[in-house]
Amino acid sequence: MRVLFLGDVVGAHALVTLAHALPVWRRDHGFDVVIANAENATVSRDDDPRRGFGMSMKAIETLLEAGVDIITGGNHSWDAPDCDSALDSARVLRPHNVVGALAGRGVAQFTAAGQTLTIINLMGASAAGERYTVSNPLAAFEALELRDRNVIVDFHSDSVTEKQTFAHAVDGRVSAVIGTHTHEPSLLVQTLPHGTVFVADAGMVGPQGGVQGIDPLFYVHEMSGFREPHSFELARGPLFVGGIALDITADGTATGERFAATL
Repeated sequence: MRVLFLGDVVGAHALVTLAHALPVWRRDHGFDVVIANAENATVSRDDDPRRGFGMSMKAIETLLEAGVDIITGGNHSWDAPDCDSALDSARVLRPHNVVGALAGRGVAQFTAAGQTLTIINLMGASAAGERYTVSNPLAAFEALELRDRNVIVDFHSDSVTEKQTFAHAVDGRVSAVIGTHTHEPSLLVQTLPHGTVFVADAGMVGPQGGVQGIDPLFYVHEMSGFREPHSFELARGPLFVGGIALDITADGTATGERFAATL
């Protein structure tokens, strides 16, 4: 099974551009499964990037029609006004270990190339911040009592330490642990001692030249000590595609390499 995992899709332009490119990538690279983190695909408000993203129904439909098989999320999963409808799809995930009665699910299975793949979406405390309460991600994983290692975990976290610790804890029991949230791609695609592929962050499908795909003026304004309300815009640079290509055998062992492009 050949899998493409794409980092956080940021904004409408990245969404549409990715939708055009993806069918070609699937054909040319022979991807059987495509997973994309889309928690930033929709700008739901322009006054607060910490609460103003999400994934709308329109964004979800665009990605699914373009050939994305499973969509994952993170701390922005519930930002869009119609998030409950978007998260109702069995092919759309949000962090499994978020505590509380929130819409969505955190685990999905997908079958392709004669193999069944389990995808798990987890979030670390560093990404949850004060907005959400999360249970221990390792305990949440253990409670699933998975029987095979054909598993990919999207670990949404701001902390490399959290990501590395979790990856080592499940090494040999999952095919890959891929970090999301920082939008900054890790240079290393590692194979841990017991065979699990680990990447600290896949990166993003979003515009370069800013702060996590956002025009830097918003954050520079805040760092300069100005706290009055102000709006933000997305960065205007070329679109960068950050992703990971995985080859997973029938027994769940995997190899991985970086998948990168500029659109």
